[in-house]
Amino acid sequence: MKTYNQIADLLQDLNVKSASIHSGFHIFKFNETSNISKEALNPHFKSFFTIDFYADNLSKRQIGATKVDDLTNAIAFNSPLQLFSVQTFEGNLDGDGYSIVFGSDFFEPKKHQYEIQHEFPFFKLNSNPSYKLALTDLPLIKNLFDTIYEEFHKEDTHKVELVRSYLTVLLLQIKRVVGNASGTIPLKRYQEITADFEELILQETSKYKTIAAYAEVLHITPIYLSECVKKATGITAKKVLSNYMTLRAKALLQQTTSSVAEIAYAMGFDEPTNFVKFFKYNEGITPAVFRKLP
Repeated sequence: MKTYNQIADLLQDLNVKSASIHSGFHIFKFNETSNISKEALNPHFKSFFTIDFYADNLSKRQIGATKVDDLTNAIAFNSPLQLFSVQTFEGNLDGDGYSIVFGSDFFEPKKHQYEIQHEFPFFKLNSNPSYKLALTDLPLIKNLFDTIYEEFHKEDTHKVELVRSYLTVLLLQIKRVVGNASGTIPLKRYQEITADFEELILQETSKYKTIAAYAEVLHITPIYLSECVKKATGITAKKVLSNYMTLRAKALLQQTTSSVAEIAYAMGFDEPTNFVKFFKYNEGITPAVFRKLP
């Protein structure tokens, strides 16, 4: 089963010809695809996010464990490492609509995948992956897709920044429209464990636990926890933990006047130097340098 790690590889298999403005973003109309590779239609994974808008649609989708038959006047969401497949009749994505694909690295400053999923819960694995738009919401969402598409194709030096801004507006509008109406879907056991593991990390207010300690809270072994997280996310439980720790560190550096040493102790590090090493390993720069970024 194929995993698309680069947006460019997916576009190649979809036979989309338009040029990208950034390696972490693309938008195309369904009718711009042709002679699609079977790998892009058969069950596959992506390491980036997808938002599809369907004005009308005849083909069927499977997103995660959910089969979707009717996507007319709907939006659908596909998160990293969430199974996706399409059943078509002509080898192309039929119907009228758009597909936006983007990575967490498209944002400035760059975001982690988990930051996006928690800021926009419709991307979470236990959220319903599609939403039927009310007639009152349809024009607004369609207009945003139209605007992003038009800006994407302009010859303008500011288009990347504008597309990035419009994407943020689109995500916020979808969050407003969907609200709590998207509902939840049942997860497989390894996905449930991963979601519970992430929630435990998010509940921490001071010192973070070890992987073994989180496994004990979940009443499973550390090895089983690691296996579940790796299967659900593609990365290790230790990396998931460090990602969340980095997110918290960045928030404290940006939103407080606490010293680097105070933040280190607040996060449970025994020595500020260990916090500096941890942050530099994950972000490539020291906390002090990060704090000075515009």
